[in-house]
Amino acid sequence: MAAVSLIALSDEELAFIGSLDHGQGTEQHLAALLSVLSESAGIVGDGQHWYPYEVIELGANWLQVGHEREFALCTLLVIENVAAGTDTSTDLVAKLADRAPDYDRLPAHLRDLILIAYEKVKG
Repeated sequence: MAAVSLIALSDEELAFIGSLDHGQGTEQHLAALLSVLSESAGIVGDGQHWYPYEVIELGANWLQVGHEREFALCTLLVIENVAAGTDTSTDLVAKLADRAPDYDRLPAHLRDLILIAYEKVKG
Protein backbone atom coordinates (compact mmCIF):
# COMPACT_ATOMS: atom_id res chain seq x y z
CA MET A 1 0.00 0.00 0.00
CA ALA A 2 1.42 3.34 -0.97
CA ALA A 3 -0.08 6.22 1.00
CA VAL A 4 0.84 8.65 -1.73
CA SER A 5 -1.57 6.94 -4.09
CA LEU A 6 -4.40 7.04 -1.57
CA ILE A 7 -4.40 10.74 -0.66
CA ALA A 8 -3.29 13.35 -3.16
CA LEU A 9 -2.63 16.62 -1.36
CA SER A 10 -2.67 20.11 -2.80
CA ASP A 11 0.41 22.32 -2.82
CA GLU A 12 -1.05 24.22 0.15
CA GLU A 13 -1.58 21.02 2.14
CA LEU A 14 1.96 19.85 1.41
CA ALA A 15 3.32 23.27 2.42
CA PHE A 16 1.40 22.95 5.70
CA ILE A 17 3.20 19.67 6.43
CA GLY A 18 6.53 21.25 5.50
CA SER A 19 5.97 23.99 8.07
CA LEU A 20 5.16 21.72 11.02
CA ASP A 21 8.57 22.01 12.67
CA HIS A 22 7.56 25.38 14.13
CA GLY A 23 8.34 26.95 10.77
CA GLN A 24 11.99 25.85 11.00
CA GLY A 25 13.51 24.61 7.75
CA THR A 26 10.15 24.78 6.00
CA GLU A 27 11.53 24.95 2.46
CA GLN A 28 14.00 22.12 3.09
CA HIS A 29 11.29 19.97 4.72
CA LEU A 30 8.92 20.62 1.83
CA ALA A 31 11.52 19.85 -0.84
CA ALA A 32 12.50 16.62 0.93
CA LEU A 33 8.83 15.69 1.42
CA LEU A 34 8.11 16.17 -2.28
CA SER A 35 11.15 14.06 -3.12
CA VAL A 36 10.11 11.23 -0.81
CA LEU A 37 6.56 11.27 -2.14
CA SER A 38 7.54 11.31 -5.80
CA GLU A 39 10.66 9.17 -5.81
CA SER A 40 10.22 6.54 -3.11
CA ALA A 41 6.47 6.22 -2.52
CA GLY A 42 6.79 7.80 0.92
CA ILE A 43 9.57 5.63 2.31
CA VAL A 44 12.43 7.70 3.69
CA GLY A 45 16.01 6.82 2.88
CA ASP A 46 19.37 7.49 4.40
CA GLY A 47 19.71 11.12 5.40
CA GLN A 48 15.96 11.77 5.34
CA HIS A 49 15.15 11.06 8.98
CA TRP A 50 15.22 14.76 9.82
CA TYR A 51 14.21 16.27 6.48
CA PRO A 52 11.34 15.40 5.93
CA TYR A 53 10.58 12.64 8.47
CA GLU A 54 10.51 15.07 11.39
CA VAL A 55 7.52 16.93 9.93
CA ILE A 56 5.86 13.67 8.87
CA GLU A 57 6.03 12.43 12.46
CA LEU A 58 4.82 15.78 13.79
CA GLY A 59 1.94 15.72 11.32
CA ALA A 60 0.92 12.26 12.50
CA ASN A 61 1.03 13.21 16.18
CA TRP A 62 -1.66 15.88 16.26
CA LEU A 63 -4.88 16.34 14.32
CA GLN A 64 -5.41 20.02 13.67
CA VAL A 65 -8.93 21.02 12.69
CA GLY A 66 -9.05 21.80 8.98
CA HIS A 67 -5.96 19.68 8.28
CA GLU A 68 -7.45 16.21 8.42
CA ARG A 69 -6.02 15.18 5.05
CA GLU A 70 -2.50 16.21 6.06
CA PHE A 71 -2.83 14.30 9.34
CA ALA A 72 -4.08 11.21 7.51
CA LEU A 73 -1.27 11.27 4.95
CA CYS A 74 1.38 11.73 7.64
CA THR A 75 -0.12 8.88 9.66
CA LEU A 76 -0.11 6.58 6.63
CA LEU A 77 3.50 7.52 5.90
CA VAL A 78 4.55 6.70 9.47
CA ILE A 79 2.76 3.33 9.29
CA GLU A 80 4.45 2.56 5.97
CA ASN A 81 7.88 3.55 7.25
CA VAL A 82 7.46 1.34 10.32
CA ALA A 83 6.43 -1.54 8.05
CA ALA A 84 9.43 -0.87 5.77
CA GLY A 85 11.80 -0.83 8.74
CA THR A 86 12.94 2.75 8.20
CA ASP A 87 11.15 3.91 11.38
CA THR A 88 12.32 1.73 14.24
CA SER A 89 11.22 3.98 17.08
CA THR A 90 7.46 4.16 16.58
CA ASP A 91 5.37 1.57 18.40
CA LEU A 92 2.27 1.23 16.22
CA VAL A 93 0.20 -0.44 18.95
CA ALA A 94 0.85 2.50 21.27
CA LYS A 95 0.31 5.00 18.43
CA LEU A 96 -3.05 3.48 17.54
CA ALA A 97 -4.19 3.61 21.15
CA ASP A 98 -2.88 7.14 21.65
CA ARG A 99 -4.31 8.63 18.45
CA ALA A 100 -7.62 6.70 18.39
CA PRO A 101 -9.63 9.78 19.48
CA ASP A 102 -8.15 11.71 16.55
CA TYR A 103 -8.90 8.89 14.11
CA ASP A 104 -12.51 8.89 15.32
CA ARG A 105 -12.77 12.60 14.41
CA LEU A 106 -11.68 12.05 10.80
CA PRO A 107 -14.04 11.73 7.86
CA ALA A 108 -14.92 8.04 7.51
CA HIS A 109 -12.90 7.45 4.33
CA LEU A 110 -9.69 8.82 5.91
CA ARG A 111 -10.25 6.95 9.17
CA ASP A 112 -10.84 3.73 7.24
CA LEU A 113 -7.62 4.15 5.22
CA ILE A 114 -5.65 4.51 8.44
CA LEU A 115 -7.30 1.58 10.22
CA ILE A 116 -6.80 -0.65 7.16
CA ALA A 117 -3.12 0.35 7.08
CA TYR A 118 -2.70 -0.61 10.75
CA GLU A 119 -4.40 -3.94 10.08
CA LYS A 120 -2.16 -4.70 7.09
CA VAL A 121 0.96 -4.09 9.17
CA LYS A 122 -0.40 -6.12 12.07
CA GLY A 123 -1.68 -8.89 9.82
